[in-house]
Amino acid sequence: MSAGGAHDGPWHEATITRIALVTPRIKSFFLRAPLAPHVAGQHVDVRLTAEDGYIAQRSYSIASAPGQGEIELWIERLDDGEVSPFFHDIVEVGDTIELRGPLGGHFVWRPEDGGPVLLVAGGSGIAPLAA
Repeated sequence: MSAGGAHDGPWHEATITRIALVTPRIKSFFLRAPLAPHVAGQHVDVRLTAEDGYIAQRSYSIASAPGQGEIELWIERLDDGEVSPFFHDIVEVGDTIELRGPLGGHFVWRPEDGGPVLLVAGGSGIAPLAA
């Protein structure tokens, strides 16, 4: 579990509404959940609980632009991972997961901050730049 504690906010049930292939190793998961509005650069925590009570938790940057009604997460498959294979191999549209957020925002660029801006990312790290 997160060491962040109660200030991270409550857990919410999120429904998978759509799944799309981004690259051979990255899938896009669209979720509907009762979350506060986010700003580009924030993330959510995802929590999965196994039947035996084991909990796995990961943070994923939000890839969707603010104000779209759903959040989009780009999840890269890590073959030896605990969470990403579950998303890639088991999760289907209509399934529900637990998440909380949006979180973060310490390194958020807003249009009123001005520019020019150089954004550099690789792999699934491009998700917050897409937002």
